[in-house]
Amino acid sequence: MVSLLADIFHEILLEEEAEESMFVCLACIGDTWLKGRPSKRAMPRVCASCGTSTLEALTSKTIAETIKNKLSDHFAIDYGLYPGYEMTLSQIIGHAIRSESEAVCDAVAERLIDPDADEEHFYFHGQEYCRASSRFESEEQERWWIESEWTQIATELVHGRRFFNTNASRFFESLMAEAILAGSDSNADTTAVVKVIPENTCFYRARIAATHTQLQEFQKNPSKELGAPPKDRAANNRMSPAGVPLLYVAADAQTSIAEVRPSIGDKVVVGKFISNRYLEFFDFTALTALQHKELSWFQPGYRERTDHRLMLEYLHDLIARPVRATDTDYVMTQALAEFIRYYGKQRFDGISFRSVQREGGVNYVIFDRSTPEALQTPDWAPEFDLVVSQEELSVFEIARVNYHTINPTN
Repeated sequence: MVSLLADIFHEILLEEEAEESMFVCLACIGDTWLKGRPSKRAMPRVCASCGTSTLEALTSKTIAETIKNKLSDHFAIDYGLYPGYEMTLSQIIGHAIRSESEAVCDAVAERLIDPDADEEHFYFHGQEYCRASSRFESEEQERWWIESEWTQIATELVHGRRFFNTNASRFFESLMAEAILAGSDSNADTTAVVKVIPENTCFYRARIAATHTQLQEFQKNPSKELGAPPKDRAANNRMSPAGVPLLYVAADAQTSIAEVRPSIGDKVVVGKFISNRYLEFFDFTALTALQHKELSWFQPGYRERTDHRLMLEYLHDLIARPVRATDTDYVMTQALAEFIRYYGKQRFDGISFRSVQREGGVNYVIFDRSTPEALQTPDWAPEFDLVVSQEELSVFEIARVNYHTINPTN
């Protein structure tokens, strides 16, 4: 019975393929989505592009059906605005499916042409095409559109559903997936957003000493006084809500000083912390130079993924911009930081991002590595993979503070 059904199915495939005038092997098409379409043939077929005989080949019908409703998203009818730059249907098909074979593209075009269409129709015989214009009239409008989803999620978290927000989770998951898959300008084959810091790397943390007595306390017990605050004193911060103690440090002493925003005459104590193992950070500073693998125009979710890739270019600005630390200003960045902390597909020890207070400075947020069970103990204190250096603390007196202004209307 099984053999009979297989024979019947094979005959049906042969009849369908007999109506096809063109086959193309998967190696002669560059589009990744088309390469994944069902391509098993009933018998070996000769590729119209390279002449190879293969059982894995696409037909002009399959290609035409896949791309028909998507071409108009990327190309428009040309009305003679740019003489000499017009493209034929066969040419835009070549761009879309990433094939240089004239025979293949002509065969697909023949499938798409509507003989009953008028000259205003996209698939009118002899129609000429150009690249579709951008969806946005300016870079400012593009940024407003791309950031609108961030703004929408932030508003929902602040004023609506703050906990167990599936919209926020899906949004963060999409951003993280695009970021993790991306390479960098210097090496497109590595994960650019994973920043590995070797063991024995130095970090810096500063505090303002309000009195001479407090200065002595800092010097006497730097591990306690300069470390992360206990859970009952953990304040509302950019990457952590009140009650969640994380360790904020900087890559250099001057940045750590700038981050505590001292006034002229203040004495600032700076301690050095040393990593006792290698650490992996989600690096927001890498987001503006990501190299993404090309997306197929025809795969589901193309537009959303494209928008989220653009969103990553603006994300560092959004999480690093100066705000007044009220109870709600940091909700969105805190939610994103927590998502990164517990991201299941990549373990991160913390986050790195540029300093708002000092140009060129880099800040780090180190995640507490305590177990869930440890949190239940009355004397629980956060644990980090950093140890305080035994060197004497550095003390600085602020002599001058520089301010730079911009005119937001220009």
